[in-house]
Amino acid sequence: MDVKGKRVLIVGLARSGTAACEELVKLGAKVTVTDIKKEDELKDAIKKLEGKDVKFVLGNHPLSLLEDVDLIVTSPGVPMDIELLEKAREKRVPIISELELGFWFNKAPIIAVTGTNGKTTTTTLIGEILKNDGKNISVAGNIGIPFIQEADRIGVKDYIVLEVSSFQLENIINFKPKIAVILNITEDHINYHKTFENYIKAKSRIFENQTEEDYLILNYDDPIVFSLSKFARSKIVYFSRKTELNQGVFVKNGVIVIKEHDKILPILKAKEVGIKGLHNLENALASVAACWAAGTNLNAMAETLKDFKGVEHRLEYVDTVDGVKFINDSKGTNPDAAIKALEAIDDPIILIAGGYDKNADFKPFVRAFFGRVKKVILIGQTADKIERTAKEEGFYQVEKASSMQEAVIKAKNSAIAGDTVLLSPACASWDMFKNFEERGKVFKEAVYSLKEKMVASNKNMKIP
Repeated sequence: MDVKGKRVLIVGLARSGTAACEELVKLGAKVTVTDIKKEDELKDAIKKLEGKDVKFVLGNHPLSLLEDVDLIVTSPGVPMDIELLEKAREKRVPIISELELGFWFNKAPIIAVTGTNGKTTTTTLIGEILKNDGKNISVAGNIGIPFIQEADRIGVKDYIVLEVSSFQLENIINFKPKIAVILNITEDHINYHKTFENYIKAKSRIFENQTEEDYLILNYDDPIVFSLSKFARSKIVYFSRKTELNQGVFVKNGVIVIKEHDKILPILKAKEVGIKGLHNLENALASVAACWAAGTNLNAMAETLKDFKGVEHRLEYVDTVDGVKFINDSKGTNPDAAIKALEAIDDPIILIAGGYDKNADFKPFVRAFFGRVKKVILIGQTADKIERTAKEEGFYQVEKASSMQEAVIKAKNSAIAGDTVLLSPACASWDMFKNFEERGKVFKEAVYSLKEKMVASNKNMKIP
């Protein structure tokens, strides 16, 4: 679509909304931005757009915005059932996500990764493997850099690796990755999608425009993901941690291998993978499958898998204080992700959890405490809900804290040398923080502050 002179309404001035606004203005569109938040809550975004020909309507979404509008671009997380968008659909105004907008201007082949958990790790890992193979790549999408920001920069011979969310996929029209990856699907964002079925549909849109020339990487071990294969027209490559496949990427005798026709290509031993945990082994297998479809050198895969140590806020080692390890897993924004974090740690755990309520079922999360978690410190909107669920399930070692700083202190006081304090909230961050990154940063700062105070206290102790 040629957007020059078109009247475009951007709904939601988040990171992707701001990037979409900048690009559309540059291309000559007449842009209006609306956000339910007020001006004082959006200072940083507004400052970024200073001097650009943009109209702001903040604090509400008046229906008058729909007069003479050609296109609506939504930011991730904007509910699709708000009156403004309902009326827009009635008027047949096209509604797209920033992901779709980026695709309109993109020239490079796309590798797109979605799933409930592991998206950021897998997207980053695929990018690192391709980079180590000498390819010019860009990593963008839900991972931090909006797609539209990179779309007109990256060349036709390059690769763009995207992390894509269900929010972004819900409003696509033509978006089509050359290689699509679906890691896993478990209940998440039910407050937004209303039903689990709607969430699955949104995730599966990643491959709806693919043809026989494209690739779809699917988790053979995940029943929901596996079931999506019957809807695909693209070439399917399975990966499996549990089964030796006839074709695909799997573990054979402790070695990650690719099997194509009758040929088995060994990559490296599973225990040599730099990122630990069974969930990360699955992420590694998915990355190998995607990079194999992209024609990547096997040595580049093996070397990167050995060297890659993970991403910030995902099972990130912070520090050790008096023999107690502190691990930041702020990216664990749903119960399934937090359960995987618990399973990846061998030490007794003091868990910090809780946050924004996405209408998740916390029973499986609480059941994973037994035999692993000594105590849980709860924060945020869901603290009472998780505490109630814990007591119903027979887990009584629960305390609440009013801030992250207080939670870190309480966790340290409950731990002994050899324990691990794990922040893995099982919830989104929006009740107390801007995003999971800020939550993880505050956790790390609280740990560093605690250590400084303890070091200073030990120095001041008088030796008799």
